[in-house]
Amino acid sequence: MKILRLYIKNCGIFKDTLIDFTHEGVYQNMICLSGVNGSGKTTIMELIFNMINFIHPNLSAQEIAFDRLKPNILTRVEFAQLDLLIDQKVLSLVIGHPQYKIEESSGNQSFIIENDLKNLILNFENTIVKIPQDNDSIEIRFEQLKRLRSGEDFLKREVYRENLDNLPSLLKIESFLSGESTDENGLPFVYLFNPNDREILDIRYTSIPKFETKYQLTHRYSPKKDDLKKILIYYDYAYPIKFEEFKNWVNKFVLIDKKIAEIDRPNFQVLIKTKSENTHTLDLLSTGEQSILIVASQLYFSASNNALFLIDEVDQSLHPEFQEKIMELLIQLQKDKGFQILVSSHSDIVWSKFENQGLIDLTEMVL
Repeated sequence: MKILRLYIKNCGIFKDTLIDFTHEGVYQNMICLSGVNGSGKTTIMELIFNMINFIHPNLSAQEIAFDRLKPNILTRVEFAQLDLLIDQKVLSLVIGHPQYKIEESSGNQSFIIENDLKNLILNFENTIVKIPQDNDSIEIRFEQLKRLRSGEDFLKREVYRENLDNLPSLLKIESFLSGESTDENGLPFVYLFNPNDREILDIRYTSIPKFETKYQLTHRYSPKKDDLKKILIYYDYAYPIKFEEFKNWVNKFVLIDKKIAEIDRPNFQVLIKTKSENTHTLDLLSTGEQSILIVASQLYFSASNNALFLIDEVDQSLHPEFQEKIMELLIQLQKDKGFQILVSSHSDIVWSKFENQGLIDLTEMVL
């Protein structure tokens, strides 16, 4: 799965905008969005992330991302069309009225058009009081969704599906999610890293934590749900050879003047050793060190050829030396794993890695 183009009609600063992620008509493995604050970088990331869920064969309210304090991006756009390359064919995912859809001259194109989804989400957002809660868990939101009449309307909403029979990947997703198949190798997925959530929390455990991977079409990194300490302690316990390989890789390519020393299993801690031979726990790494370690680790464990990674503000909290480091890592991991990656950045250091192709300047495009 590769992103090709995104057409946006009336969403914030985007009035009638086509963003082409290709180079000379061919998809690019690495793309960078540049631009001043307010030029729409996060809007693009959120639209791509949310619209890819349309691929889900039985999309329900549970798959829709919801923030109590911020309207869903799909309610703030009149029309959007995301073109993907899947199975060497173009799949167009659309939010809004079909009259605006853009068809390719080749005719080798499939469509999934969600025309009613915006109003269903709006009804949900207008029903739930948007106030912060300490225990705003996914489970609580699911229960809230179930209590809403609009949740039942999801099954009856108007969805246009055209020419999908020639896309084996979609059939494979449907087969896996329905339980007819247990093979999840090669299934497409998208992983989003928000700029302010790349942190490691000091979470204590009373038993050996179990880390289980479960296929999701879209995944947004969460410090609690994706706690890196839990993952590493589990791998050390259950897959010591894999953990040793990962630890050696991190110590060689990721951290600077520090290394993962060992797992203190009785106290459920990952110990870091400094250049001066002092030790501290994983969560006491600097903000920049945590950010680069989280991104590198998640890509190391989950990257595949059909994956799309979205990293908003990839240079967030990173010293210039670490900006160089994370770009070197992303470039090498992309070559090794074959995924596609879209980053946004304010940094000349990051931009310089896209001098030949892949740099999209939104400031010139929309302001």
